[in-house]
Amino acid sequence: MIRTLAATAALVASSLVTVPALGAAAQAADRPLPRLHATHGSAAAVRDTSGAQVLLRAVNVNQVGEYFQANPELPPTVPLTEDDFREIARVGFNSVRLIVSWSKLEPTPGAYNEEYVAEIKQAVRWAAAYDLYVVLDMHQDAYGIAVDTPDDVTCPAGTRPNNGWDGAPAWATITDGRSTCTVGERELAPAVMQAWQHFYDNTAAEDGVGIQTHLVKTWGRLAADFARSSTVAGYDLLNEPGFGFDPGANGTTDLGAFYGRTIKAIRAAEKAAGGFSHIVFWEPSVLWSALGRTDVPAPGFTRDKNLVFAPHIYAESLSPNTIPAGFSAARTVAQQHGVTVWGGEWGFWPEQPADAADKIERYAAAEDAAAWGGAWWDWKQACGDPHVAHAPDGVTDPISGSLVRYSCPDQTELGIDPAFGDVLSRPAPRAVPGRITKLTSDGRTGDFRLTGVRTGDAKRCALRVFVPERFADLKVRTEGISRLKPTRRLGNVVLKGCVADSFSLRIG
Repeated sequence: MIRTLAATAALVASSLVTVPALGAAAQAADRPLPRLHATHGSAAAVRDTSGAQVLLRAVNVNQVGEYFQANPELPPTVPLTEDDFREIARVGFNSVRLIVSWSKLEPTPGAYNEEYVAEIKQAVRWAAAYDLYVVLDMHQDAYGIAVDTPDDVTCPAGTRPNNGWDGAPAWATITDGRSTCTVGERELAPAVMQAWQHFYDNTAAEDGVGIQTHLVKTWGRLAADFARSSTVAGYDLLNEPGFGFDPGANGTTDLGAFYGRTIKAIRAAEKAAGGFSHIVFWEPSVLWSALGRTDVPAPGFTRDKNLVFAPHIYAESLSPNTIPAGFSAARTVAQQHGVTVWGGEWGFWPEQPADAADKIERYAAAEDAAAWGGAWWDWKQACGDPHVAHAPDGVTDPISGSLVRYSCPDQTELGIDPAFGDVLSRPAPRAVPGRITKLTSDGRTGDFRLTGVRTGDAKRCALRVFVPERFADLKVRTEGISRLKPTRRLGNVVLKGCVADSFSLRIG
């Protein structure tokens, strides 16, 4: 079958839907997203309730996170609005990795900040209004917000002052007076390493309860609040876990023990709240992001099977390995654990995005070939964010290299550069009945190839393929696909159809 997307749309004009305007969050309850879960074993994947394979193509959203503010005149985050989710969906993402902060969830020992949770719930409602899944990410960088070098401290020769960052609250940051100055990366400051060691040792906070236990309990509370939400795809237990003075044990046995405790707390909370099991996304230590791979918790740190391995594949970006090597390292761990992979962070940030055009194209091709999802770092990054204002003096880079770029320090929006935006908004399968056997997609030309096989009891009519508006006039060729219909959404097209036992769809 050969036709253009525009012609297909004309044939079934009655199927077109009205694009929601602002305020659409109120409509979200009318069309809940299908629940997601992860399958385990040799054909591990993320699937919805129809049995379709789902690729979570996401962007990180850090706008409800709490970051250290070096410059009192430069806020560390950009305010989050419903417009953000509308534009994220317009670009073509089908999910967001929403950063949340322990420091705001539990500002004092044992507290639970309901006002902050209300902000998170509002963000999830906005996401639902635009058919975006949410991964709730307990984010941290360099342990927490309270590891900055004070203004009255002069760092010794060969070291430099360290910023505060994000994550743990001040009361859970036990440094024993060690230096906040660092010889290099932020994680190497003795104060940061000491704080992590106390976390893994579960040292008691001022209330006598272990600081790790506090975070485990906080996760249970948060999971209870979202136990029945199908918009929430799952929980990323801890962003880029750091290390203390035994990186080997901290990143394997110790990290696995924390994950096991947290998963038990989450599952108990979901059950008590009358909810369902959400996907748990688990990460290797921060050394993976820096080096391209590192040792991880051994299989068996939990008996739970609703798991996804979520490394940050920063190959040819933050880490020195090649993109093929980065994907190979992730695949090896995933196969050992019987899970699929979701790249929780990836990205490139040259001053001129065109300078990394080749890298993003090759990364996207590797992601498609693997049939994995992933989350670009990040959507909007304020000039006052520690990633942009690198030191306690608050001096900023000239550009904040988030997807929506800004000049700094004036926070003037520069928009999305096509060098990145075209690739990130490429045609993509949203749901594929059964299993994807081959996938290629070119965001520059619109050329797209998808082949698959229906497996098990996957519902035949669950096929969903996203096509950006700019490719609406390209030819569509199908084999083994019937009742193909387009639905317009935010100017783009989502193709819906029914599949035979084997099928293919080609655009361009």
